[in-house]
Amino acid sequence: MNQPYPTPMIRPDPRLAARMMRAYNDELNQVITYTYQHLLTEGLDTEASELFLRLAREEMAHFHTLGRLIRALGGDPGVTMRMRTPRIDLSGDASCRALPVVRRMLRQDLTAEAASITELESLSAAARDAAVISELREIIREEQEQYEALERLLREI
Repeated sequence: MNQPYPTPMIRPDPRLAARMMRAYNDELNQVITYTYQHLLTEGLDTEASELFLRLAREEMAHFHTLGRLIRALGGDPGVTMRMRTPRIDLSGDASCRALPVVRRMLRQDLTAEAASITELESLSAAARDAAVISELREIIREEQEQYEALERLLREI
C-alpha cells in the first residue's frame, strides 16, 4: 500500500504511544475549537476569523502527524473525545459584542496553546527515537508560532 507520507522507521514504544494519546486528542479538540471560532467570527472580524481558520488547518496537520507517530510506535490512534463547544450568541447586535468575545477566545486559545507546547515538550523529552523527537520538535515550533500569532492579534485589538 502506498502511503502519501511515508513514516520513517520507528522502534515500537507502546508506552510513549499511550502517553501521546492526550496530545493527539487535544489537537483534535483545537481543530474543532478553532473551526467553531472561525465560523462565529466570520463576517464580524475578518482578521480573527482568518487566523482561526488557518490555525484549525495547522492543528489538523498536527493531529494527523501525531496519529501517524502513535501508529508507528505501536499504538492505536483511535479518538477518545467528549467535547461541547460553549455556545456564544452573536446574533442581533453582534458587531459591538464581537470584540470582547474575540478577546476571550484569544486568551483561552493562548492557554490551550501553552498547555499543548508543555505536553509536546514532555513527550519529546521522553522519546528515544530521533525521528519521533524530530517530528515532535517541528510540531512544537509550529505551536510556538501559533501562540505568537494569537498573542499578536490580542495585542492589536
